[in-house]
Amino acid sequence: MEESPKRRIRTIHFRLIHFVLVLVACVVILLVVLIPQRLRIQSAREEYNSRVDLLNQTKRIYSQERTNLEYMRTDEYKIQQGMTKYGWHYPEDSMIADEGAPSVAE
Repeated sequence: MEESPKRRIRTIHFRLIHFVLVLVACVVILLVVLIPQRLRIQSAREEYNSRVDLLNQTKRIYSQERTNLEYMRTDEYKIQQGMTKYGWHYPEDSMIADEGAPSVAE
């Protein structure tokens, strides 16, 4: 019987330089992945904060306008506007035509 040639088993010697090279490669890959991702997260956070500020400002403006509208529906506002335009002093006051103004009946 012939013996088959024996295979040589090669062993990989893991030296310190290989460990350092793998470590450097991992650090480089992490930096290439993490730095741009961190910048995108930071820009997205800034955009979010600006939108939240805009929303809060819009809410304040809306609240002020709603308060103004509610005030404009009160009798106090109507009297104030009537005093300014027509000289009203009470809610029952109405416009009295000037004597020189033409009447509807004429």
